[in-house]
Amino acid sequence: MTANEMATELELELDRSSSFGSPGYEDFELASVLNKAQELYVKKFIDRKNNRKSESFEETEIRGQGLSALIKRAVALTVSADQTGVFPNGQYFDLPEDFMYCIQEDVTIDKNVCNTDDPIVASVFIVQHDEVTSYRGNKYKKPYYKNYGSAKIWRLFYSREIDGYDPALTATDKRHQLITDGTFNVADYTMSYLINPKEIIVDRATPANQRNCTLDESTHLTIIGIAADLMMNRVKEQKMQNIESLRDLE
Repeated sequence: MTANEMATELELELDRSSSFGSPGYEDFELASVLNKAQELYVKKFIDRKNNRKSESFEETEIRGQGLSALIKRAVALTVSADQTGVFPNGQYFDLPEDFMYCIQEDVTIDKNVCNTDDPIVASVFIVQHDEVTSYRGNKYKKPYYKNYGSAKIWRLFYSREIDGYDPALTATDKRHQLITDGTFNVADYTMSYLINPKEIIVDRATPANQRNCTLDESTHLTIIGIAADLMMNRVKEQKMQNIESLRDLE
């Protein structure tokens, strides 16, 4: 569906939910609640703990297809200009501007497999900040590389250089910190990730200005159902549940 079609369907849904017919809604109101519903849909089905079927992203076909539009690949992530505060042998990398969650990552190091020109690809292990010191002396958990082609690197979450709290300063990209043992360096950092869902814009006066939901078409009615519940909550309408919700079947 287009954004305007979703808005029309949402109004029809709201009309059916009210015994006297729903009030009229402006385009910006419908877009607002559709965007909120889209965000809830993503957060609900991306984690198995948040939905009735306990099925998470890519665990089943319906989950994978429903959220596939959010998958993106980023190659050769850039080293952050500001390296203030890194751990020893650590380095900050800027993440893509539309980054939401990482789903897969590869780190190529500056060492080759023995007697070949093939660079070694390291396994990436996420560690917590309070584990860095305790793990450095643990030969089973600390970063390493072996010339036969095995390597491990640590990855930590880290804040933006500029967080955007001051509206006069534009927020910079999110960052990850990669840590080696000092005997090798990161040559290339690549990842697959989920993007933040693009904003839905409803504009029935000028259809060319509308911006459609990019999630799979199969998710649109479910998103509309969530949006209807949100809108009824906003206007304090009582919801009457006569049939199992689409999102419970999703």
